[in-house]
Amino acid sequence: MRDAYYLHLTDRLREQLKDPDAFEEGRLPSERVLAERFDTTRVTLRQALGQLEGEGRIHRSNRRGWFVSPPRLDYDPTRDSGFNDYVTAQGRRPRTEVLLTGVQAYPPAAQALGLTAQTPLYHIRRRRFVDERAVLSESMWVVPERAPGLLEEGQFGVSLWAELRGRYGLTLAHRELRFYSESLGEQAARELGVAMGSPGLTVRRATFDEQHRPIGYDEERWLHNALCITVTLKNKP
Repeated sequence: MRDAYYLHLTDRLREQLKDPDAFEEGRLPSERVLAERFDTTRVTLRQALGQLEGEGRIHRSNRRGWFVSPPRLDYDPTRDSGFNDYVTAQGRRPRTEVLLTGVQAYPPAAQALGLTAQTPLYHIRRRRFVDERAVLSESMWVVPERAPGLLEEGQFGVSLWAELRGRYGLTLAHRELRFYSESLGEQAARELGVAMGSPGLTVRRATFDEQHRPIGYDEERWLHNALCITVTLKNKP
């Protein structure tokens, strides 16, 4: 009976979520209020909320409560268009915070780029927002010899790849992409304002020029319900 009621409660909440005006500014009432409204326990309510979170219909923000999830962002990781460009093209509002810059070795990046493990790399870490919701924690490593002076003069609130193309004449000709569905670690979860262990999608990308010389490597950690991976393929004649 308990399982049956949890499923019934999930259905009732799911129906309410279809009404865009049901919750003020997209925020659900507190768990206490919801439990009283549906005459249920907090344990059963959290089961239902967890189910809806897994479906991507709602999301939880640390210390702020539950919110209706906005539409997913269409994202093609194979294209060169910058974050600001493709977010704006979909009628959404992008924003970027630069969290740190520096020089360090990062063996996973070096391995992906075919370099020795202790090769120093430029490191840029950013947090990116869509409609003021933090959705992406991103680290990028660039081979210093390919972009000398980047950390001193680079504009990291916009597209780094546009900077590499325009300022250094680099051609982003080859990419090696890996996708992982995995829980968010402590750092990414903190930066995105969710609990550690929340579901996420990791994109790891190594980039090379037309001679297959390494340019850079980046790791993107997205909230799982923030995006839809969309790739268009064209058959060669």
